[in-house]
Amino acid sequence: MIRPIWAAALLFAATPCPAQAQSAASATPVQASLMAPGLRVADIDRSIVFYGIALGLVPATTLRHGPLTEVMLCADGKAGKLALILMHDATPGTSPPIELGNGVQKIVMRVPDLAGVANRMKAAGYPVGDVHWNKGAPSVLMIKDPDGYSYELVGSTPHG
Repeated sequence: MIRPIWAAALLFAATPCPAQAQSAASATPVQASLMAPGLRVADIDRSIVFYGIALGLVPATTLRHGPLTEVMLCADGKAGKLALILMHDATPGTSPPIELGNGVQKIVMRVPDLAGVANRMKAAGYPVGDVHWNKGAPSVLMIKDPDGYSYELVGSTPHG
């Protein structure tokens, strides 16, 4: 398991992995970028409140496909800075309980004010640890959302 301090340091590693180096010479890159992960949530209203308090995200778009609701949460209230898509299926008995498996370890996000996130979460009564201030490397804050998804929030610049 990669510790948060080392995971943050890896964000700044400039050396490509061998698979990247081999495939880069032979493949034309697809001009794609990750827009947002889609997370299945048990209570969409509870999750919207959590992400609003923890990360300042607000609903920008809500899509309904029958019993499936997708709420796109953005940092700027527009689809320009999309961060997360929350998904909830309201059909009774068709949406199994959320069981965290071993596929998603964590979601890593860069956040300019880690102390501000921690303070907002504490003030709202959410459990939150301490910011790990790493000398010469970005600082890290680990949080979990109400459904148990883990986030590693990485400060924008190295600390002291």
